[in-house]
Amino acid sequence: MPIQLHPLPCDPAAFAPHLPAAAVEQHRRAQQAGLDALNAMLGPHADDEAPALATLVVQARGALAARAAQAWSEAFHWAALRPPPPGDTPGPKGPLADAVARDFGDARRLQERFADAAERLAGPGWAWLVLRRDGRLAILATPQSATPLTGPDVPLLACCLWPHAWIQDRADARARYLSGMWSLVNWSVVASRMPQARAP
Repeated sequence: MPIQLHPLPCDPAAFAPHLPAAAVEQHRRAQQAGLDALNAMLGPHADDEAPALATLVVQARGALAARAAQAWSEAFHWAALRPPPPGDTPGPKGPLADAVARDFGDARRLQERFADAAERLAGPGWAWLVLRRDGRLAILATPQSATPLTGPDVPLLACCLWPHAWIQDRADARARYLSGMWSLVNWSVVASRMPQARAP
């Protein structure tokens, strides 16, 4: 069965005003085109199981690895977003909040360093919040379709830095996109990706 586009947690308009519906729809069209290309490469071996896709990212080579990595990253990105909650101040809580305070100072400083890393990336790619082997949080920016899956870091949050992720209507469009993303992050999902949260 071909790899399918996972549904959003809400109607595209629900991400507004932080992410306009037109930007969401543009992004999803690009995501679907990428999945179509990946499925064409996989042929009869296409599979919609997420673990199989993650394994493909690590084990495949060349164009197939790049397509699989992009598909995995897109799904990972959307899975940690949700509509802005009314009357709530978004931010990490519990052990994740403690780790953010320890490694960045506070959530605002995390956002600043994340934006700095994203802005320094030349060309399309991804910005990541990851967990290092030593248990500390870090920020990465990877070019094109590169992901932390091929290294020792555990990815916790991904932000798409491909031009299809935002409407390029102003010079500061990417900066506005990065700033607005933080109001949409589902910190419960991010926290659940920490290995200690998954341990029995």
